Amino acid sequence: MHRAQTLGLGGIEIWAQPSQRMHPQQRNEAWQQIFRLRESVVRLQAGSSIPQMQAKVPDNIPPEFVDVITQNMMVDPVILPSGVRCDRLTITKHLSVKSTDPFTGLSLTINQVKPDLLLGQRIKAWLSGR
Repeated sequence: MHRAQTLGLGGIEIWAQPSQRMHPQQRNEAWQQIFRLRESVVRLQAGSSIPQMQAKVPDNIPPEFVDVITQNMMVDPVILPSGVRCDRLTITKHLSVKSTDPFTGLSLTINQVKPDLLLGQRIKAWLSGR
């Protein structure tokens, strides 16, 4: 007789982005779906409503709009005490596992993370101009 074991997961995350091999129209549609999903998650976590961005993301995202951890375009950019910029959702997920700055290893709380309002405005303006 064999002993059965059960594996339980506390959660699962999928980190992905549309393939560069996709047809450009399909890639834009995939990006739009990703942004709608991420915005919904951000709104749920924040407990408030965030204006919807009509994201049409082209192939060439400006590098300063890309989260250095996930390599995805930021929706809600923030600045860490170390000066590194990333998306609020990214650092929130990191802090739920480890209470340190992922770049310096120093102690970090969400209260030390500051919104990068100027970069957020630039991202929204860039997306709306597409």
